Amino acid sequence: MKNKIKWIILVVILMAIFTTTMMKTPEEITKLLTRVTSELALFSAFVHGIFLAVITVGLIFKKTRNFLFFLFITFLALSATVVSIKYMILPNILIFATILILIINAYLKKELNFELKEIEPVSKYFGIIGLIFGFWYLHWVEMPVWLNALLYSPLGSINCPTLLTICAFLCLTEKPRSVMLEIAAALITLYFGFFGIFRLGAYVDVILIICALFLIVRLSSSLAIKDIFEKESAENAA
Repeated sequence: MKNKIKWIILVVILMAIFTTTMMKTPEEITKLLTRVTSELALFSAFVHGIFLAVITVGLIFKKTRNFLFFLFITFLALSATVVSIKYMILPNILIFATILILIINAYLKKELNFELKEIEPVSKYFGIIGLIFGFWYLHWVEMPVWLNALLYSPLGSINCPTLLTICAFLCLTEKPRSVMLEIAAALITLYFGFFGIFRLGAYVDVILIICALFLIVRLSSSLAIKDIFEKESAENAA
């Protein structure tokens, strides 16, 4: 029963997120996100540096990888939450506060495993693709886009590159995984992939759709819907 309540709460939050994204026109959203990217360019460059450091250290030192990767995606969710509060971007506040809680909960329940030993090659492929374009997000920055995106694309500030990077890290996890975290992250990322393409003209967001669909397919292939509640009920009973 407790688990069903959690899922109901998640559904309500998702509906609130999707509804609030329609409160502003595409022009207003574009103006706001361009402003955020410009004003936080130095911070974004700093996040890019942390990204490269975390990936490098995590791949070299296996013992620290799990904690480092968890810490980084937690930082991204927290950062995006704070930025969203600063600029009063209501959908993003809901998105990243929710994902932040789910990430911490998954880690405490040992459902965030980045050992990479038994991960399927296809999971590595989608994870790497997501990481590349989360870091090198080809939108919102000034010309030349291809160069400036490498330096200060709004990772940790704006939803799309941040969601894509979090999804990419989730692609690289081994079982046991957090069903609720993966479903929430995948559905939100999928929605904003289509939103970015059709409402904002951000065609790079096709990568969000691809990574989100992969997470959904991988999850559905390994777990039936009815098993979600049975799994959680067993954990609660234990």
